[in-house]
Amino acid sequence: MVKLSRYLKAVCFALLMTAQAAMGVDRITPDMVSVALEGQGYTVESVTRTLLGRVRIIASLGPIWREIVLDASSGQILRDYAIEFTPSDMPDPDPGDMPRGGDLVENPNELSLQN
Repeated sequence: MVKLSRYLKAVCFALLMTAQAAMGVDRITPDMVSVALEGQGYTVESVTRTLLGRVRIIASLGPIWREIVLDASSGQILRDYAIEFTPSDMPDPDPGDMPRGGDLVENPNELSLQN
């Protein structure tokens, strides 16, 4: 009886997760993030996958560079990191790379992902 109860709970949980995934409940997509960044005036420099299967989005707005890491399976934003460079210290990063250095931006623009 105990094994059947565990099995039944596991099946119910799997069905619930499948149903949520099918309906796209509260899932942020890379396209949504890109559109939100472009709406704030950023230029999306690259959208790549990391070794862990996450989506990494690099964007720039003048001297401000922003890196957003998104868990594609859950739609959760795991990292939103912004740095600002002085005009004399502007980087020329390789394509797809987030430049390092600069000053951390305490409150980068809030992403507005609501439709």
